[in-house]
Amino acid sequence: MTRIVVDRALGAPLHHQIYLVLADGISTGRYGAGEALPTEEELTRLFSVSRITVRRAMSSLQEAGLIERGAGRRTVVRRRIGQTMRMPMTSVIENIVAYGAETVAKVVEFGYGPAPRFARERLWDSTDRPVQRAVRVRSQNGTPVMHLTSYVPEAIGRTFTAEELNHLPLYELLARAGAQIVGAQQLVSAALAEPLVASRLGVKVGAALIDLRSLMIDQKDRAVEYVEMLAVPEHLKLRYEMRPDQIGPPPRPSPVQKRKR
Repeated sequence: MTRIVVDRALGAPLHHQIYLVLADGISTGRYGAGEALPTEEELTRLFSVSRITVRRAMSSLQEAGLIERGAGRRTVVRRRIGQTMRMPMTSVIENIVAYGAETVAKVVEFGYGPAPRFARERLWDSTDRPVQRAVRVRSQNGTPVMHLTSYVPEAIGRTFTAEELNHLPLYELLARAGAQIVGAQQLVSAALAEPLVASRLGVKVGAALIDLRSLMIDQKDRAVEYVEMLAVPEHLKLRYEMRPDQIGPPPRPSPVQKRKR
């Protein structure tokens, strides 16, 4: 495990910073449902803090309903139920083009390695092969507004460099590699800024962020990109258009049982 820096100077208690890092790992799928988290001893080494601090962080995770703990067994991630939106491709591309034109990207991490489980289960050709992982920060008029982490199959990722990713939108680079985006699945929720993301976006640790995750599908029905975007709410506007035939019927209310008198 790589040591993760937490510091009181970041403006939040150490146990809360650890909570945010672990909650982010659960939210993004780095720790999958039913998977055991590192032990308290491992976490004290990972964050260079006391065991009491780690226990406070774990208690917060349990109170938030993110983990299950029990005497004599490992702490595991609780299974959570969420819905994925299937969005019209025109709306997805409109948002990508708009923010690509209005913002400037800077690549802060770029490399290849084994796919994390949450990416391996989604991406084409990533079960036994490495994937490209790139982290970018998009800024508008010099102000950071988005933190993007993308995962792309190696066969496609090797067709462009980090320098090209600094200047060209990823969807254009995918198309150049022969993967034309024709569909997408998206999940929109909220998140709290963990220390590293907070420092890159220039916000306080624990600040509220919009959490948008997208799985991009190409013309061969392959998932060719998985991207996680964390955005400062006041700088993000998403526009979606849906036809009536894309909106399902409302859920039927559950029958109400009559009380016995």
